[in-house]
Amino acid sequence: MTFESEAAKLQRDGIVGALALVGADGQVYWQTQNWQVDGPTIIEAWTKKAPWIVIQGVKYSTIDITNNRLVCTNIQQQGHIIIAKTPLWQGFVMAWCSPANPVRMVYVDIAKLATKVKPG
Repeated sequence: MTFESEAAKLQRDGIVGALALVGADGQVYWQTQNWQVDGPTIIEAWTKKAPWIVIQGVKYSTIDITNNRLVCTNIQQQGHIIIAKTPLWQGFVMAWCSPANPVRMVYVDIAKLATKVKPG
């Protein structure tokens, strides 16, 4: 499966509600139509290991941050943000999921999706 087909499947199956592919330079290369991602702001927050990020006016508290992933949640039950670095390309896959979805299980799906991104 390609990145786009796998991303569409995750959204169609209700695992995620929005997705984006962002380069290490902050450029948004692809995103679902229901989302506006600010790549440089996300990279800055991740690099500085910020305790929270704001996306589309919603504040998400950081619950897990490493060099390969960033997982955040909104304490008012407005969802989760999951970000996984792409192992073969300089960038990351970012997703929003419902608060009803188990964020750690969704991270596994996003990490798998990140492996579908190839250079070129």
